[in-house]
Amino acid sequence: MIVSLCLLSLLTVTGVQAHVQRRATVVDCLNTANVPRSLPGSANFTQAIKPFNLRLPFTPVAVAVPSTVPQVQAAVACGVQYNLAVTAKGGGHSYASHGIGGENGHLVVDMKLFTNVTVDSTTQIASIGTGSRLGNVAIALFNQGQRMFSHGTCPGVGIGGHVGGGGYGYSSHTYGLALDNLVEATVVLANSSIVTASTTQNPDLFWGLRGAGASFGIITQYKFQTFPAPSSNTIFSYSYNFNQAQAAAMHKVLQDYAKTTMPLEMNMRMFINAYSFGLQGVYYGSQDNFKKAIAPLLAKAPFTGGNGQISTKGWIDTLNNYAYGSLSTDLNYDIHETFFSKSLMTVNLTDAAMSAFWEYWNTNARSNTRDWYLIIDLHGGPTSAISKVADNATSYAHRNALLKYEFYDRVSSGSYPANGFSFLNGWVASITSAMNTTTFGMYMNYADPSLSTTDAHNLYWLKHYDTLTKVKKAYDPGMVFSNPQAVMLT
Repeated sequence: MIVSLCLLSLLTVTGVQAHVQRRATVVDCLNTANVPRSLPGSANFTQAIKPFNLRLPFTPVAVAVPSTVPQVQAAVACGVQYNLAVTAKGGGHSYASHGIGGENGHLVVDMKLFTNVTVDSTTQIASIGTGSRLGNVAIALFNQGQRMFSHGTCPGVGIGGHVGGGGYGYSSHTYGLALDNLVEATVVLANSSIVTASTTQNPDLFWGLRGAGASFGIITQYKFQTFPAPSSNTIFSYSYNFNQAQAAAMHKVLQDYAKTTMPLEMNMRMFINAYSFGLQGVYYGSQDNFKKAIAPLLAKAPFTGGNGQISTKGWIDTLNNYAYGSLSTDLNYDIHETFFSKSLMTVNLTDAAMSAFWEYWNTNARSNTRDWYLIIDLHGGPTSAISKVADNATSYAHRNALLKYEFYDRVSSGSYPANGFSFLNGWVASITSAMNTTTFGMYMNYADPSLSTTDAHNLYWLKHYDTLTKVKKAYDPGMVFSNPQAVMLT
């Protein structure tokens, strides 16, 4: 027993020494290559590795902070030289802390200085650095000819990971996902070479980046096809209090609306928390046309009364309406929460599944005193720009999903409870157990680190995963760019 304890102690010390040695050598490498960096013990390092989800802190070996593409190349080379996993950090908003590795010991390449936003006045294609945040991008595009492309609502989210996993927001039903607007990417590969990915250059890589972007290299620049920013948009919000039967009936009405009469211009979600139900969104058109478009839904809705608000806003005010903060964000974004989150992508729920779902809400969610919420987005359907893109056109695997769910359970202070995970796991299971022969998906941008690696691969990428492994073998056979849920070789 004493011998075993001594051996364990020796192995532990040896492991720590190896970690320190790898840090020292990679730091020397970065220093020699003139790559700016933040090291453990410094205030900059502490800030750089502070996760958006405080439940999931991890410690990298070092954080490179390049400002040029050659410095990104040099950082990757240093990571490869010392056999370190290399992770790009965009906005640092990953639910699973994947931007700092999703585990200890990575070399993080913080892309926060890559914030250029330039619109070509002839082609209207925007070149955007992958450290840019959505709010700053929206402002910059509007200031250069009142342009836009489809993306999410939270201004502090970094564009790098947002686009790589999909990029859904209040314009996606009309204009597609953010990745659907992408026309080109500049990528630093594991061998430190620079390649362009597009439909004509390295098209297999371009396919993989649009749905599994973090798995193949470090993207330094995106190019997007932009659109004229719509100048007159109808913002709507309806608030109701439902009982269990009404909630299930409304769920069915929304699913039916998404697959029948919902027009292209309509973008809608149902927001549920412990206090209320809200039906909210944006219609890209006049209030008169909005009222005609929503009339079929309201005619079938299982409620009377409630409170509704409708207003007309320009593009920037439309974004501000759902930004939950200023569109303009600082370089060192410093908003953090402590939470557990899950997602689900559904094609066509049965009445039995909906009944089980809202029974769970009535029995479990209503008595949960934490600060939870549920968002049900009307994602796809025959009129949705998302569903109009061919399933195999990108590696995003959920084109046929009518509804997209985000389950979010947070605490305002302290640690997330060890017995808290069963709440959201059970809520998701209320659907999947009721339809146990149906294949469901999950949305990678709401990453759930409680999933096994295999389950994550199957749920995020469905039938596309096998093809993604071939792209991985072609561009990153040494598994340099990885996290616990990234695409692997098999």
